[in-house]
Parts: sequence; C-alpha cells; structure tokens
Amino acid sequence: MDFSGRVGGGRRGGGGHRNVDEFGRERRDKPHQRKPYDRPARGGHRGGRGGAHAGMIHAGPVDEAQEIESRLSSLIVKVGDKNTPTLQNNLEALSVVLEKDSVKHELTVMRTFRQCVLELPWKVTVYSTLAGLLNAKNSETGEKVVTLMHAVLGASLNRGDWGSVKVLMRFFALLVSTNTIAASTLVAMLDTFLAPLADGVKVSASNNCYVFIVLSTLLWAGRSLNEHVPAELEQRLELVSKYVQAQMEINQGNSLSTVFHDVPPKGSNALAHLLDVVRAVAANSWKIDAIYAPYEMFTSEFAQAKQHALPALELPTQLAATAFYTPSEFLQLVPSPSDQIVRKYVMQDFIADTLTQLEGNRKDCGKCLMQIHGLCNEDVCSVMTTVQHPEDIDPESTLVFEYMMAEVLFSFLLQLPEGLYREMYYTSLAIELRKAEPVILTNVFETMVENIVARVQFIDVECLNRLSNWLAVYISNFGFQWDWKKWADTASEAEDSPKHRFVQETLLKLIRLSYLDRVRAMLPDSYAALIPAKPPAHNFKFTVQAMDERTRDVSVAMGRCLKSKGTVEQALAILQEHYSQWADIDDEKRQTLAREMLVEHVLLLGSKTFSHMLNAIEKFMPALQKFGDSAEAKLQIAQVTEDFWLRNPQFFAITIDKLINYRVIDPATVVAMLFDNGHVGSWSKFHYWEILHNTVKKVNMRVVQLQGRLEAANAAANAMADDDAPAAENQTAESVEHVEATLAQMVQEQKDVVVSTTRHFARLLSSDSGAAGELDRAWLHGRFKEFLRTYRVQVMENAPVLESEVFTAEASNDVRQAFEDVRKMSA
Repeated sequence: MDFSGRVGGGRRGGGGHRNVDEFGRERRDKPHQRKPYDRPARGGHRGGRGGAHAGMIHAGPVDEAQEIESRLSSLIVKVGDKNTPTLQNNLEALSVVLEKDSVKHELTVMRTFRQCVLELPWKVTVYSTLAGLLNAKNSETGEKVVTLMHAVLGASLNRGDWGSVKVLMRFFALLVSTNTIAASTLVAMLDTFLAPLADGVKVSASNNCYVFIVLSTLLWAGRSLNEHVPAELEQRLELVSKYVQAQMEINQGNSLSTVFHDVPPKGSNALAHLLDVVRAVAANSWKIDAIYAPYEMFTSEFAQAKQHALPALELPTQLAATAFYTPSEFLQLVPSPSDQIVRKYVMQDFIADTLTQLEGNRKDCGKCLMQIHGLCNEDVCSVMTTVQHPEDIDPESTLVFEYMMAEVLFSFLLQLPEGLYREMYYTSLAIELRKAEPVILTNVFETMVENIVARVQFIDVECLNRLSNWLAVYISNFGFQWDWKKWADTASEAEDSPKHRFVQETLLKLIRLSYLDRVRAMLPDSYAALIPAKPPAHNFKFTVQAMDERTRDVSVAMGRCLKSKGTVEQALAILQEHYSQWADIDDEKRQTLAREMLVEHVLLLGSKTFSHMLNAIEKFMPALQKFGDSAEAKLQIAQVTEDFWLRNPQFFAITIDKLINYRVIDPATVVAMLFDNGHVGSWSKFHYWEILHNTVKKVNMRVVQLQGRLEAANAAANAMADDDAPAAENQTAESVEHVEATLAQMVQEQKDVVVSTTRHFARLLSSDSGAAGELDRAWLHGRFKEFLRTYRVQVMENAPVLESEVFTAEASNDVRQAFEDVRKMSA
C-alpha cells in the first residue's frame, strides 16, 4: 500500500529534491518488483545420463546453496496460504528449518520474511506467529527479525509510505501476542504517532494520518494491551476519540470528500467509522474472529520467550501536507449484514492493503486477492467461486467475498479528494480478476456499476468521470459486450442529465477505442441519438462551396503549397501576396484572416493521424508563433482549432496539448478559450475539463521539474565552491541564474492559471447567465469543486489574492463555501 502524496500537488520548497517521472509523480522503490511471492520453479537438477540437464553436470556448491535458498524462500511464502488443520505443524516445522539454516542463509531468510510481511498483509497472523516461534527457539534470531522490521518501519516513515507503515504496525501489534515485544514497547510506538496531540487536539492532514495508523493498530493490539496495560489502552482510546470528534465537527457539511450526495454531507468520516469498528471489537473482549490466529496455539512456547526492546521512532518532519494519507471509507455498493461490521472491515482492510501493496504488478495482485479468503475462519464469508450454486447466496444475510473485493476496488477508483494511483491501475486489475473468474466476476462488476448508476444523480462529478473512463476501457477488453438494454431509456432523458451524459460519454470513449460502426452495431436502436451520425472527422472551414472567389484563391494557393511540401517562407509569402491586395479591410483584419487561413490549412495537413498532426505543427511552428504574437492572437488560434475539431474531441485535446508544447499558445489561452461564454450550456461535456486538467497538470509538472533542476544546479555550484577554476564557477553561476529565472517565470504562469481559472468559475457561477439552467449550473459547480480539490495546494498558496479578488461578497454563497471547504481540507 503506497499512500505517498502526489508530486503535482506538493508544496514548493517542501523537502529535498524528489525524483519524478514525466507525469510529475515520485519514482518510488517498489519492493513488490522483487517478487518474493513468485513460486520458485523446480530446478537445480544436476542432470542425468545424456539428459537435458547434461550441461549442469559440473554444478557445484554454488548451485546447491541457491537451491537451498530457493527452497527456504518458497517455504516462507507458501506457509499459511490456507487455513488447514496442518498449519500448526507446518509453522512449527518451518521455524525449526529456518532456525537451523538462518545462520548460513540469513540474508535470504530475512529478505524474504520482510517482503512477505509487506506484500502478503492478510497473512500477518501467520508471519507474526512465525516470528514468535523463531524468537522462542533462538532469541538472537528473534532479535534480528524485530530489528530488521523496525528499521523497515523507520524507513517507511521517512519516505511517507503510509501503507507499509500501517502493515508493519499491525505486525508489531501481533508481536505482543507472541511475547516478542512487551506491551509497553508497543504503547511507546503508538505514543510517537500521538505526540502531536500532546499539547491539544489540532485537526490536520498529518494528524488524520497518524490517528488512522493508531486506530488500525489498536484494532489488532487491543486484546494484548487490555490484558497487560489496560489503563494505558483506555487513555489512548480516549485521546483518539476526542480527536475524531473534533475532526467530525470541523468537516461537518464538507462535501468535497463525499462521493455520493444523497445523504447529508458529513465530510470525511473514515476515522469515525474505524473508531466504531474498534469499539465494537472492544465490546467483544477485543476478539477478532475473521482471520485465523495461529499464535493462540503456541501459548506455552511463547511464555518463556525473551522480549526485545526497540529504539524510539521518529516522525518525518520534511513531508508536505499532501504527502500524508487521507483516510477514506469503503463504499457500500451492495447490501450486507449490519451485524458483521467488524468482519467486513477486517476483510476489506486486508483486500485494500493487498491491492495497494502490490500496485504496479496487477497480475500478481489479482492472484493474491483471490487467495485472501483462504485464511478466513469458517462461516466468516461466502465465496461464490467455490460453491456450485453462487446464485443462491444472499448478500443481505452473509458477507460475500467477491462483493467485498469489488467494493474495495470501486472505493479506490472513486476515492476523494484524489485517487492513490492512476485510474488505469484499477481498470487493468479488474480486467485481470475477470479473466481469472470470467463468470462470477463479470456479474459482480456489472452489479457494482448498475448500483452506482442507480444513484448517478447524487454522485460527485469527478467520480462520474472516473467511472465512465473505467467502464469504457473495461468493456473494450471483453469484446465490447454489455447489457445495454438496461439503460435503454437514457436517450429520452435531458441531454445534460447525469445518466444521459454518463452513458453518452462512455459511448464516445468506446468509439475512441474502436470505431463508430463497431459501437453502433452492438447498441439497441434507442441509442441512436447518443452517438454521432458520422465518424469523428475534421470541420475544415474553407470548402469550395462556402467561400467567395478571393478567399477561394487564397485557400487553393495555401492548399497546393502545403500539399507539395512547401516551406514556411513560401506559405507566409502566399498569405502576404493575397491579403495585401484586399484594400477594403485594415491591417488588423488582414492579420486575423491570414491567421485563420494558416491555422486551418496546417490542421488540415495534419488531420490524417496524430503523427501527421505533430509533424505539421512542428514544421510550421515558426509561422504559427509569428501569428500568435499577442493574447488575442493566441486565443484565436485556440478557437480556430476547436472549430476545426468540432466533431472530434480527441483530436481537439491532443492538438491543444501540442500547441502548448510548442509555445504556440500558452496555458492562459486555454483557460480563456474553455470559459468562453459560447460554452454556456455545454458544461456537462467531459472533454473540456480533460483539456483543462491536462493544461494545469502540465504547468505543475514543469514547476516540479525546474525545482529539481535548480536543486541540482545549486548542488553543482556548492561542489565547485572550493575549485580553483573561476571560469567553470562562473559558468555554473550563470546556469543557476538561468534556471532561477525560468522557474520564476513558470511559478508566475502557474499562479496566473490557478487564479484566472478560479476567477472564471466564480464569475460564471455568480451570474444568472453563466449556465443554461439548473442542471448546467450543477455540472459547472461540480467541476469547480473538482478543480479546488485537485489543486488545493496551489489554490491555498494564492489564497490572499483569491480572497481579495475572487471570493468577495459579490461571489455566490456556494462559491465561497467551496473555498472554505478546501481551506479546511488543506489545514
């Protein structure tokens, strides 16, 4: 589980230089890429008489050692895969083997054990028991395990890997049950996370994360702490309860983190829900019966074991607010027994940890997810893939594993204020799961989507957009098969109604992923109004029938020039030659007409494919830049581009992106174009907001990259401070000054984009003419909340300007309230 914050939303100047990819995301060391959970292949044979392994006849001790290490890793990984009667004996036997071989193969044993704890989180009771048995047999081995895992915990804290922190704290909580560490040691670890609350309860992003970690740990440590240090347990519970109450009061009415709005918004109530789960466990004598607990079978062995002390943990001090995990509640998308709150949370918590710890390896993640129920105690949940008649299972009377897994998947997909990972991860994971269980999970995912769409009028706009993207890619991977008859009444709804827009946008994405005739063939006749009548194409303005004679002369000359691979100079000469003869218009009008003619023909030249478009813009970039010498000129280029691709939103978005890359237009141009009054009545269309987000994220990414370059340049300058080569030092100083100047320019551009976008939103939402009816305004307001939520760091950095210029008394109440909500979220 990687809850690391997003670079694009990070605060400037917070911490050291971070290694980011081309999307502005941090490159993180992914331990799952080392794949200790892969089952080692059988091998290592030395061959036989003339056999296929004859080349290995001379294998020596190295191969034998590797075979032993492979066998040890396999034993550690496989133990506890299922709750079987032999598990006790297997753990006992494995502890004997590891205790014997850990001296010679310590590195392999420790590395595999560490990775299994992190990447197979649902088997935490197994590995904590194994650690306890190793400690009982040899305290030195037990000390090495505890010391290693504590070091991993400290490293995870320092880099803000909250998923690993949560998993490891659960492991240490269970080490108290195996008598490997003392209850007082765990309390000291918990107190480290609660230290920021020592001087009073202050709600913040970091404290939300810390309290979440503490509650998650107490869920598993409560039984041991209640037995050994009940007073300390009660004190910590009282403290976190006060914090959760304060957090709920502050977030009361905050809808920015609420997926569905068909209930009164309560803000983020994930902590409150987890606290209820902890209290329910406490009321049951702190017993958790969802997962098999093998450590209860070794009480006598653990009684005489040596307990190990641990050094104090240190909380990170250089992490930005956005680097902390924001707790979010699992969505309930299907009915479930109300008396199974603890079991359901425990199972979904393990599913969530597995899903996130194995992010980046969807195939192994899918395999592991389908194994989690193997450690469940009897009658905890029903598994549809293991019964003969899954249709007889009633989710209202029993927990259903597949439904719980799907709920977690969609909860992460729709998570607010932002998803942990790219949307495509959840889509590709769902595809892998369905391939593994094509019958059962097909019905499960269809049920989830249908239940969400049934509440579509209450869902957050951004979440609806994510679901549309997910569904289009998901359907396209399975022959475009879907039960479209269930939504056959969609075409009769208002065009900007949530269901109509969702279905139509999904179909448009399917056309992108396929082609119009393919999509049309699979749809009932009632869907005809939801898809284009013709395939996506350009909308070239200068057709013969639509031009006067002199305009036709210019267009024909430009067309021949570009088709015959004419140069930039030749194209400009043609425009100058023809428009200079038009004596009835002034110079400004000539420039406007020439600019439009050039842009139309360049776009036509590149209209065949994306590659053609890129080459055309790159070739005529000097001419385009020459004609885009003012803000008004840039805006005209963007508007001509929109008109040209009126029937192809995908090419429109890509072309705008390329024009920004080549500095033909700038981000401010895109903002001005998108919020033009001509778009009133069209705020429900998804592609406008796709372009806006691509533009803002491009600016943010550029700022992050320049910050990294500046830190590297400063480091190089400091390294040369003692050098005796003044020329090199001067050159380095010039480089630093150049990067500083470029960064200052980009920071200003970032500020201009955020302020101008917010100003346009407020202007339209506070005006009667800013939207064409209540539905259109609801779409616009939803996108406004999405913008504030997504770029809350940049918004709060410019809060003084926004408060004095945008969020004034003239702004509508819901506009000002949205700003107050994002201020609370950013505290």
